[in-house]
Amino acid sequence: MTKKILLSGFSQKHILEIKKKYKKDIFFVYKSNHKYINKIDALISYSRKSFEKFYYSDFHKYKKSISWIHIAAAGIENYFKKNELNKHCQLTTGKIIQGPQVADHAMALLLNLTRNLNTIIKEGPFVKFKKRPVELYNKNVLIIGYGGIGKNIAKRIIGFGVNIDILDNKKFSKSNLVNKSFLPTKLKDALKNKDIIFFSIPLTKKTTNMINKKTIKYIKKGAILINVCRGKIFCFKTIYKNLKNHYLGGVGTDVIDIEPIQKNNKLLNLANFLYTPHIAGISDNFFKRNMDLIINNLDKFIKNKKLINKKNLKTID
Repeated sequence: MTKKILLSGFSQKHILEIKKKYKKDIFFVYKSNHKYINKIDALISYSRKSFEKFYYSDFHKYKKSISWIHIAAAGIENYFKKNELNKHCQLTTGKIIQGPQVADHAMALLLNLTRNLNTIIKEGPFVKFKKRPVELYNKNVLIIGYGGIGKNIAKRIIGFGVNIDILDNKKFSKSNLVNKSFLPTKLKDALKNKDIIFFSIPLTKKTTNMINKKTIKYIKKGAILINVCRGKIFCFKTIYKNLKNHYLGGVGTDVIDIEPIQKNNKLLNLANFLYTPHIAGISDNFFKRNMDLIINNLDKFIKNKKLINKKNLKTID
């Protein structure tokens, strides 16, 4: 059966390649407020920005007929109100293709803090350190969220000779990477005695403000927190207080609760706070992996096969 598919944000080269490959199906190139399409079977977006153009302008026109939406981004918490998607609609994201570069970025944030590079960058090569650089060897690490990004973080940091525990919705067996696995109900136990804590989880009602004035008490004095998922995982009022009084050894984050960050944000004045402007998902290989995933799923969609990297709609709050 012929499928009508809307492409948003693709280059002319990619559009021609797709049309040539799938000759029997009809592809439209999205432009705001299209008036000649009355029904579409799928929306494939090449980037978060191109999806948002469609979502905020025209999604309401097609939500009853659409049966597949692809968003290149990993996080979708800002989209789709409750019951906004029809029950037959499948949703796929770019989650699995962002693992390598986001894990690289997490390690960059950590090493900048442990080796005092952020201080040198801010204050110049002649600055005198207030604390000595920190070795990673034999440190206790917790990775919260053991999906594609969490697993890639584990693969990278294990080479430094650390001890890794994880916290995830699924229980994992002990392995050459993981010592112990905790379920979310054991968050307090998981946080204890950890020198480094990585956050690579989706934002949900349960994970919002995961680190707050109550849970911070279970974190070891001097611990370093690295956040490469969503800003609202942290209560930043709590983070600021515990960085300023040096209870936390440092915080490196690629995200903030309100983006873009304001220039007068007090956190930026703290030497033990390191912020990058939501760039962890960017890499030289991302677009190739993005296109490979799209083509793979397009094949499956046209043949009515199971899609890769589907989002469980029940987890959309």
